[in-house]
Amino acid sequence: MLSWKRDFASVLLVCCTSIAFSQPSPPQESFRIAVDFARFRGDDSNVYVEVYYSIPQRMLTYLPDSVGYKAGVELLMTVHRKDSIFAADRLLMPHRTTDLRLSAMNLVSLSNMLLPEGEYTLKVVAKDVNKPDRRDSTLQRLSIKLPPTTHIVLSDIEFSSKIRKGERGSPFYKNTLEVIPNAEGVYGNEQSCFYYAELYNVLESQDRSDYLLRASIHNAVGKEIISRERPRKRSAESAVLVDQFDVSSLRTGTYTLVLAILDSAQRVLTSSAKKFYVYNEALGMDSSLLSLDPALARGVFVSMTEEELDREFQWARWESSDAEKSQYNALQGVAAKRTFLNEFWGKRPLGLREHYLQRVSVANRQFKMMATDGYKTDRGRVYIVFGPPDDIERHPSEAGTRPFEIWSYHSIQGGVIFVFVRKQETGDYELVHSTHRNELHDENWMRYAQTN
Repeated sequence: MLSWKRDFASVLLVCCTSIAFSQPSPPQESFRIAVDFARFRGDDSNVYVEVYYSIPQRMLTYLPDSVGYKAGVELLMTVHRKDSIFAADRLLMPHRTTDLRLSAMNLVSLSNMLLPEGEYTLKVVAKDVNKPDRRDSTLQRLSIKLPPTTHIVLSDIEFSSKIRKGERGSPFYKNTLEVIPNAEGVYGNEQSCFYYAELYNVLESQDRSDYLLRASIHNAVGKEIISRERPRKRSAESAVLVDQFDVSSLRTGTYTLVLAILDSAQRVLTSSAKKFYVYNEALGMDSSLLSLDPALARGVFVSMTEEELDREFQWARWESSDAEKSQYNALQGVAAKRTFLNEFWGKRPLGLREHYLQRVSVANRQFKMMATDGYKTDRGRVYIVFGPPDDIERHPSEAGTRPFEIWSYHSIQGGVIFVFVRKQETGDYELVHSTHRNELHDENWMRYAQTN
């Protein structure tokens, strides 16, 4: 039997894993967290879900302490069902160092939970412990369906930076292994792509002959470029599937790992697939992505120019991760960008693109400041991320104060406010305070508004 600790809302320790393609950068670069999840068989009524987190340590703000420097990330993970929070987990990912010349390492952690069947939204909010105004959030659709019990079936694929023999007590321990998650799904040319999956109901059929595990990697246009087949014995009701691929020969681009289980007659019994990304500066971009037929770009993007595609991705800055920004910036040509944006919005909740761009349109109209587009301003960002406020208290020209606004949201965290002050006479309104737990907090914000 497969076994591991399956407790909800466990706060886990921090692990570091190398991202070989990345280079050390100033710690004040854009603050972005990567989030991924995988679904496995739970009990009779629930699916076991693991949520993985990763953030480069170079993005954190470090403060001196008695032994060197300390930093950390505070995470709030919530699972929403319809209009209510179904589950939540809060955890801290701390980091200490004696040398601020930080290597290309990621802080990695995970949460786990049991969820009944249903449609959910997974939201993760992250903030820099030492500078809470530096934050990021992600929103993903989470569909939960109990796996069948009558025929063989595969779990989701978990990408990993390293899989090795494990010891109980590690937060990444399961089925005798330590599986270090790669939440970004990004691999450098000096790394191996590790994967972990589970196979269930192996003995349900009358067939007791060996089955075949076929693992293959496909490029952006679906062409199989690597494959591997391994026979497996039907020795137990379930099985752990673990392996690695050398990706050093792959060019920069998007790839898909496909796992398939075949019977003795070469019929596919079950399969599972997941996308990952390779960054290989030495070999450059995957030519199949660069020369992709524009006809493959579906929907609205098929008629968009490269300038329009670039502008849309710029608008999506509050929705995209650093890894996605790096991927997009490496693309050349309109066809590749159309394909990327199809995938970018396709893996997000249904209808999010239209909802998001509608808010961008409003922000650009209402909050444009001279040469600065509205979506880049503080008020524009808050509008795009949180929507229109329930109430705006405006103070445009009061004696002794600079212009300021107080935006109120009644249905967020029991009610929150955002305070914006126009610090400079010809400047824009800047966020100086909020009661939202993941935003800039300064109870003494009024000092920015006072003129004497």
